[in-house]
Amino acid sequence: MDRMHEEDEMFRPPKYVVNSFLCSVHDDNSQLEVRRYSKCFYITMAPENFVDSPPIKQQYLDYLAAERSDATDDDNMAEDYNPEDFYAWALEPCLPLFETGFSIIRLRAVDGELIPVQSEGRGAGMVAPGLELDDSAFSPAWPSFLPTEIEICITNPEDAIFASPNKVLVNGKAICFFKLYQPGDTNIALRELENYKRITESNIDPNVRICRLLGVIKDDENQLIGLLLTYVECDFLTLACAVEPDTPASTKQKWVDQVTGTLTQLHKAGIVWGDAKPDNILIDKNDDAWIIDFGGGYTRGFVEREKAGTIEGDLQGLEKIVDTQPESLVSEHPGIAHPVAILGGALDLYFSESLRRPLDGWQRRKGRKIGLPNANESVTMALDERGAENRAKLGAITLA
Repeated sequence: MDRMHEEDEMFRPPKYVVNSFLCSVHDDNSQLEVRRYSKCFYITMAPENFVDSPPIKQQYLDYLAAERSDATDDDNMAEDYNPEDFYAWALEPCLPLFETGFSIIRLRAVDGELIPVQSEGRGAGMVAPGLELDDSAFSPAWPSFLPTEIEICITNPEDAIFASPNKVLVNGKAICFFKLYQPGDTNIALRELENYKRITESNIDPNVRICRLLGVIKDDENQLIGLLLTYVECDFLTLACAVEPDTPASTKQKWVDQVTGTLTQLHKAGIVWGDAKPDNILIDKNDDAWIIDFGGGYTRGFVEREKAGTIEGDLQGLEKIVDTQPESLVSEHPGIAHPVAILGGALDLYFSESLRRPLDGWQRRKGRKIGLPNANESVTMALDERGAENRAKLGAITLA
């Protein structure tokens, strides 16, 4: 690449982030959440908006079917389906509207073309940010904050362009991990809040390495936006990445002992971990293991569906994590690796009745950064001053 092309690449506008994709299980409506800098945009799609163009409607339904297959059944997903094609198809017509400040955009078919229609309100089919939960779901010990009261910690101003905020400042000094809830996460949130409430009200040793709930973020309509959790200094290192061929046996045994001991205390307090897997174990800067994520669910290869959300399922997942036979954890899917099978260890815990997590009315896929054709990357948005100062208000990102 010559110098001119290098400079062009350097100064190209940043990519957009499809932060999440939601599709209803009741109909064929869907929504993209697109993020760039301190703005969030919602692109809503529905078959009735494409009736004027049967080819566009069919293309949308084909994309949606492939997306659903990809999200729910990795074994049967469409071989030639690339989610980025779908996201770019929906996003490209909307780029000019991003400069107008309208955060909610509906796609329609007019004269055989995709046309974005701006909306000033949520309107029908719009999946709004925030979850409406009863006050009984919350502990009185948890302080509540507005999004505008929370600041994002940004080491590099460019970080504000892409990822959802994780490391945040509360009251200008307390550092927390921010967990954002998406529309459709109601059952996950209720399960997670119930576990955190039990942790708050239990006599679990404060030195046990688990993320604790330190506060909640609600909007001015009392909708739950997300949680403020213990921030673990780990540089996003999970057990799935931490175990290497040359990892000392003593270190691996320490992690086994720490995770087993933590899980024992949780179970004695009547708390189920849920999605027991290496990705939900953080290894901090001191090489200590932390258990995270109490939202339930399960991961194939670690916990059987019938045991999901139970102490028995936790133990099954933990046994897989510390299995001494690596071949027993060979992934069913080439793209999923389980390197911690080499840990080794013995478990002697106890079992309880099954707790099942109900399904929600929406399926969600996490988003991804996508590159658009150069002609469509001419739309730019200036990074606000707060970003330049390495701090940005959470409210500016969560609520466009």
